[in-house]
Amino acid sequence: MGEIRPLQGKRVLITRAKSQVEEFIQKIEEEGGVGISAPLLEIRPKKSNESIIQQTLTRLHEFDCIVFTSANGVIYFKEFLDRFGIPYEALQHMIAASVGRKTSKQMEKLNLNVSVIPEEFVAEKLAESIGENLSKSSKILVIRGNLSRPVLITELKKQGFNTEDLIVYETIHNKREAAKLISYLKEDQLDYITFTSSSTVDSFMKVLHKSELMEHLSKVTFICIGPITNKTLKEYGFIGVMPVSYTIDDMVKLMVELEQNREDNQ
Repeated sequence: MGEIRPLQGKRVLITRAKSQVEEFIQKIEEEGGVGISAPLLEIRPKKSNESIIQQTLTRLHEFDCIVFTSANGVIYFKEFLDRFGIPYEALQHMIAASVGRKTSKQMEKLNLNVSVIPEEFVAEKLAESIGENLSKSSKILVIRGNLSRPVLITELKKQGFNTEDLIVYETIHNKREAAKLISYLKEDQLDYITFTSSSTVDSFMKVLHKSELMEHLSKVTFICIGPITNKTLKEYGFIGVMPVSYTIDDMVKLMVELEQNREDNQ
């Protein structure tokens, strides 16, 4: 008989975009769980912004610092650099700042060494870290997606930095997954629902925040990656549980701990 692992047989819904689920599912399966992908978001390059992006990429020498707020920002920024034939050396004079470890890892593909990263992986703390490490005369380029919160831009400008905002990708709602999700809920087939951003919460609730599903939703444990996502979930009347560190790895660790605690209390 094989080893029984902490998440054995537990069904975990992953609501993030299709391109981002593989690693998450693998980590859940390593703990014995079943990862169910129902991507409520679709991520794609912001082609309608292409001329602005191209113009900005020809002015990289004007900036002292480049900031990425997500790994997706790095991926699509790199795509545009490659498309317009801009060498990665054009970034090397800049101080590199990142919102978290995953984003920093992705930035290595641009040969960028991150020197500014907050202890807590949220935009507010990133703005504080930048303020502590850069002179106020610095010109900053922030790379982000269309649904990213504008708080980082607001905070940097409030601190007196000359800041430019460049949107390189967009996130859109994927309504095709709705019927599948409703079926899972009605048949109580889910133990955990995971949210990795406020936009995944909004997309989920847009489809499933219905009176006939409330009883089923109350049986599920919600796992939110961080305080901003959890705050959004609370606005819909639900309480989520958060990991210590705002990463996918720690979301899986949290589910393992919850299962072990339940077993100890039985």
